[in-house]
Amino acid sequence: MKHITSTALAAGAQESCAKSAEHTLPGMGSITLQPAFRPVSRRDVMSAVNTCARDLGLRQGAVVVLDALLSCLPCQGADGREMPVNPATLLTVYASNETLCFRAKGLTDRQLRRHLDTLETAGLIRRRDSANGKRFPVMQHGKPIGAFGLDLSPLFAQADELLALALRRRDEADELRGLRAQILRLRAACAELQLSDAVAAFVDGLRNLVRRVSLTLTEARAALAQLTTVLTHAEPRTEPDFETEESVSRPPSPVAHAEESACNGHDNPSSPPTHQIETDTNPAAETGQTPASDGRYVRHTEQESDTKKRSARTSELPDWSHLTEVSAFYPQPESAQQATLIAFEFGKMLRISQDILASAAQRLGLWELLKLEDRMARQAGSILNPDAYLRSVLRA
Repeated sequence: MKHITSTALAAGAQESCAKSAEHTLPGMGSITLQPAFRPVSRRDVMSAVNTCARDLGLRQGAVVVLDALLSCLPCQGADGREMPVNPATLLTVYASNETLCFRAKGLTDRQLRRHLDTLETAGLIRRRDSANGKRFPVMQHGKPIGAFGLDLSPLFAQADELLALALRRRDEADELRGLRAQILRLRAACAELQLSDAVAAFVDGLRNLVRRVSLTLTEARAALAQLTTVLTHAEPRTEPDFETEESVSRPPSPVAHAEESACNGHDNPSSPPTHQIETDTNPAAETGQTPASDGRYVRHTEQESDTKKRSARTSELPDWSHLTEVSAFYPQPESAQQATLIAFEFGKMLRISQDILASAAQRLGLWELLKLEDRMARQAGSILNPDAYLRSVLRA
């Protein structure tokens, strides 16, 4: 009974001492006055702030200073491992400016004060100044129960919202990366189309659009929808008939001229005999050697590269009825551009990301990608992760 009474008296004395300390030192950051929040790792909080820095109005210098403040929290356990921050952790940092400047990658004292003002304006820290402006802890039984300095309670009070916002921003960045790849892929397909001046200017401007850092999902989706409309309604570019033009502008060969003269020689008595013309126009007939300029026009034949072979395979698709699943949703395309749109739309139905589809179309070719998607659609019940399945096919 005596032991219980003494323990209760010690606890009451400790509580009264803490209350007296809070009463005599107004404005101090205290553990008892900190808000309740879910325990969270300070690295997770720092990663979320780094992702949402633009939403919070922070620049890189302010983020670095916040990282230095977080590094001063007492989060190390007895075994040396880092423990999550919880409401029982003193969140008021009382490190000196010299220490903070060193941990903030060598910032000057003036830069540190400016970034601290930015963090306070953003609602992530709160200043708890002493009477003389110094930072120091308030100890009790050998442990700090409060401090004057920079309070990180506002940051941890909104930690859950920051983590949710950071997750949403990462998902948007992944989707935006896929939209950028799809826009560039379809923009390259527009090179084979006959476009008006206004549409051609729009297609040319897409290159600068996808490179813009401030590109939003709404702008990317609108650009992709407009580009899809262009590909659907535009006509293929008609190439001039070089064979016909060349045959019109090609001068008659000496052999043809000799034959024409020979035919006209029967009606024109003044024309030389046929054998005389052949002898004059072919001086190497007696020697059996062919001269360097024998009157023939040799056209250079370019060898087919892998890219041209792939384009040829893309433009000439086999029987559409072989794709049993794809043909159930789409009619047979009339051009390679329509087949490309079908491949990307059907891949989206299969939950395949757009950047992986663009890589597969470039490496496998359009028809092989369509056949692979058709096979995946037939095995949809057994394929749990379509992206991983397509990556494994590309690696194989």
